[in-house]
Amino acid sequence: MALEARATVRANLTQDEAAARSAEVTDVHYAVDLDLTAAERTFATSTVVRFQAGSGNPCVFLDFAGEVESVVCNGREIGREAHDGTRVRLDVRPGENTVRVAGTAPYSRTGEGLHRFQDSLDGQVYVHTKFEPFSAHLVFACFDQPDLKATVDLTVTVDDHWVVVTNTDPAERLPLAGGGCSTWRFERTPPLPPYLVAVAAGPFRRMRSSHNGVPLALYARESLLEELTDQAPELFDVISRGLDFYSELFDIPYPFAKYDHVFAPEYTFGGMEHPGCVTLNERFLFRHRVTEDKKRRRAELLMHEMAHMWFGDYVTMRWWDDLWLNEAFATMMSVVAQPEVTRYGEGWTGFAHHSLPVARHGDRLPTSHAIRVETADTEAARSNFGPIVYRKGAAALRNLAASLGWDCFVAGVRSYLRAHAWGNAGLDDFVAALRRVSTGDVDSWVDEWLLRRGSNTVQVSRLPAADRAVQLPDPDVPPRHLKLRFAGFDDHDGRLVLRQRAHLTLTPAECERELTVFGGRSPDLVLPNDDAVSPVKVRLDPRSRLTALRILSTLDDPRARAVVWGALWDDVLDARLPARSYASAVLAHGVKESDVGVVEALLERAVQAVRVYGDPSSRCRMLADLARQVRDQLVGAAAGGDRQLVLARTLVDTVQADGHDLLRELVCGRCPWPGLEVDRDLRWRALLRLASNGGDIDGLLDVAMQADPGDSGRRNALTVQASRPDPAAKEQAWTRLFSDGFSLVERKAVMAGMRQPVQEALLTPYAERYLQALRSMAGAEEAEFWVAFARELYPRFTTAEQSVLAGTDALLGSRVLPENVHRVVSEERTELIIMRAARACDTANRNR
Repeated sequence: MALEARATVRANLTQDEAAARSAEVTDVHYAVDLDLTAAERTFATSTVVRFQAGSGNPCVFLDFAGEVESVVCNGREIGREAHDGTRVRLDVRPGENTVRVAGTAPYSRTGEGLHRFQDSLDGQVYVHTKFEPFSAHLVFACFDQPDLKATVDLTVTVDDHWVVVTNTDPAERLPLAGGGCSTWRFERTPPLPPYLVAVAAGPFRRMRSSHNGVPLALYARESLLEELTDQAPELFDVISRGLDFYSELFDIPYPFAKYDHVFAPEYTFGGMEHPGCVTLNERFLFRHRVTEDKKRRRAELLMHEMAHMWFGDYVTMRWWDDLWLNEAFATMMSVVAQPEVTRYGEGWTGFAHHSLPVARHGDRLPTSHAIRVETADTEAARSNFGPIVYRKGAAALRNLAASLGWDCFVAGVRSYLRAHAWGNAGLDDFVAALRRVSTGDVDSWVDEWLLRRGSNTVQVSRLPAADRAVQLPDPDVPPRHLKLRFAGFDDHDGRLVLRQRAHLTLTPAECERELTVFGGRSPDLVLPNDDAVSPVKVRLDPRSRLTALRILSTLDDPRARAVVWGALWDDVLDARLPARSYASAVLAHGVKESDVGVVEALLERAVQAVRVYGDPSSRCRMLADLARQVRDQLVGAAAGGDRQLVLARTLVDTVQADGHDLLRELVCGRCPWPGLEVDRDLRWRALLRLASNGGDIDGLLDVAMQADPGDSGRRNALTVQASRPDPAAKEQAWTRLFSDGFSLVERKAVMAGMRQPVQEALLTPYAERYLQALRSMAGAEEAEFWVAFARELYPRFTTAEQSVLAGTDALLGSRVLPENVHRVVSEERTELIIMRAARACDTANRNR
């Protein structure tokens, strides 16, 4: 792709247009015919649409972004001129209408539409679709909106040795005359919105099972057959248990005819909930050693997508402003399901560690928004997929369930699903269902938690007379009704011992109340929201913070520790706690956590604290201290255990020049720690650290590639090459970003290597080039690339930060950027300001 912008029309659908169309159009059916044998860059597509029209409104149109060859409406050829590039205008009549649109469309390299991938190991080609929120019309003509559900008859023509997987089972497979190709015709789907229609095709390998009459299958490409075979038993076990759990919870059997999972190459989501045909990112088919926590999080993903089978697929939102109703619910249920479906125990402590800090950070940015967002069009819908909708939304729903009572909440969910089976629904319908089974004030919850942006901050004020719980004032975030549990802990000979827990309510009218429950001397650590049930931000008072920094690991409640760790990380980002203090706390207390997934998360944040939020002049020394202490921890780690693996990875990420020999040994597969396998992941980590540190990698790239051939190794190699502190390497990386020969996933790999926090001087010339590239992108193709470019290469690490901020302000003020890119640049500007403030805080405490 040339750097210069190329004019193109990007399809967009407004909510008003969608509402007008759904008021006119009903009873939709699609017969879709795809021919994937036509060419390498394009495929043939034909759709026959049957629907009922109310008044015969001449404004009815189909969405389609391919090349139109013919349009026949009610038996009359209306010609290609009816197509403006993204819409096919129709001449409809009241009653039944039949439209046929035939043409071609391009394969995608960005993950949207119908993505095409060629495996470099064996040359085999695989394709898969991803349509959410508004990309079905890149593949077939349709009414591309969620509230026009339709049944679909799908026919796909492919090479003879290919397998085709869709939402339903194949009805027949017919060889074509002349040989070499076959046509697959599939059973009719139940009513689906276009974004949930799925196609995956290629020489996939399959593993089969079944559970209570539901056929199950797993698909992966040929080169991943070994991994698929090894991991299939665990996957089928989690899936089967999940089907039992949700069927009982919702009191509705699994509503579709089969349940397949396709591991799709270069997939851009973690997963997608197509009914009967879930697509998953291949990173969840593990190709190297992973910890138990990674397996837990994969199970969590499986349960997230499975929850959608009922909440999102069986009952679907009307429009994208209720995306939260799909995603927040599925996120919450994936945590609820964990102790019932997996061996990993309860999930809310992990949620407090992994998800809540990310959600709170979303509220720290200028693009903070309510969980439920009025969404004017599909372009705005693309921006809503993020931690506020998913993670904060899940936390708010959990808070609602706690307030109403779990049984009452579940009864409301069941009522909602029964009332809107196979249809569409929205916020009002969900609230009405809860009202039918509860006397709780759901309307106030909606107003305070769904329709208002921002996080409320709670702190304890230590006063001579008594401690007081305070909902801190914030001009941007009105106070809410908060029912919080407070816990007081005392230091008994270097151990934190619980004195008392009590609930306390703070209201907009009473934002401050006395904490009389503890009595006598004030506890050494007073922790608001110690059960992490309320989605608030906890700010530790100075005495509690000092106590936590000294003896946090002696607090025996893992959920309360998670709240403290989250508060300490918030303090780093708020420039209230030096990055070095956080890193020291992790090394003193975080490594003692029993859950190795928590240890890994805390160590990753400790490294980030030093590299990104710490005083740059002390960075090397602080990293060396981290490396030395992690190396000491490794000595006592059990051979072959998850803790040993996590500590080894952290050491690799922190070693300085004196550890280059260790890194070279690891790249070559040699390990100094008994019991630790040097797999491809650890090799690449070591090579990336060596390359970004300026170490000699001559010959080592070939060694790593030989251990990891194929597309995964290619992407890692791109990252390593871009990370080198060398002007030629940076220039090569920049050029690759704008070359046609790389998919979006590969270009993201380049971006991941290019921006390094230890290469400020080398990256400074690219600051203006970044801004200039964005200025020139108006109307450019590949919007997904530009969003990624704007985020991953924002010039956060330069020697000219003030100039970067001024240039950013000028760019944002010019209003030349598309809204989704404008949002990203605005967020990244704030990230730079957060980083500068945190570094100043750490610098000020350098000699203390």
